[in-house]
Amino acid sequence: MNPFFLLFRNLFLTVLIEGALVLVFAKRKTALYHSVLVNMLTNPLVNLLLMVWASFIPLAEVPYYYLATAFFEIAAVAAEGTLYYKMGDFGLKKAFFVSLGLNAASFFFGLLFQ
Repeated sequence: MNPFFLLFRNLFLTVLIEGALVLVFAKRKTALYHSVLVNMLTNPLVNLLLMVWASFIPLAEVPYYYLATAFFEIAAVAAEGTLYYKMGDFGLKKAFFVSLGLNAASFFFGLLFQ
């Protein structure tokens, strides 16, 4: 499948899912705008890193791919939590819990499309 299509599809689904959920958690409507911006930064980066990683891993070493996925997703949660906090959408603790919840939801929903 075309890598650009995959990147666009993954970003679109993530923005759609996380955008809808952030409206539930946030008191301000600017959080939706911030969610789109944050995901435009982190989602393509995570997906590109995973595509590059997968191109170097033999099929017999699939567990390392899952380990890399977990590492990149945790990094995305940390980055997004920090950005949500810095943009003033949430307090420090809530920013990371919201980021974790949003990323978990979009990750598991994304598994349905693979």
